Amino acid sequence: MGDFPIEWEAWIRKKRKDPPTTEEILKNENYREEMKQKIKDVSEKDKLLQTKEYKEGLVAEPAHTHVKGHASAPYYGKKEPSQDPMSTANTFQPGSWMPPGSGSNNKQQ
Repeated sequence: MGDFPIEWEAWIRKKRKDPPTTEEILKNENYREEMKQKIKDVSEKDKLLQTKEYKEGLVAEPAHTHVKGHASAPYYGKKEPSQDPMSTANTFQPGSWMPPGSGSNNKQQ
């Protein structure tokens, strides 16, 4: 957490009976470093495998979405009311009546 090794923190907070030894602290630090290195190696291998699979066409690349507005906004990116009712978060917007033949291209005044 802070400047103390985790083992000392546990002993101070009475999570363990005996204070940690220097050997135990060093062993645990080495173990944590090994795990960090293994995680890094596995991540690199996974990235290489994904790249290879993308090139071979075995896996589709993730789609890039463009986020517009926010889900809790009453219109969520729409500039004008629509005929369809809409519900976002805790609000409900009933659909607007539009005369037949008027689309989003025709603006009413």
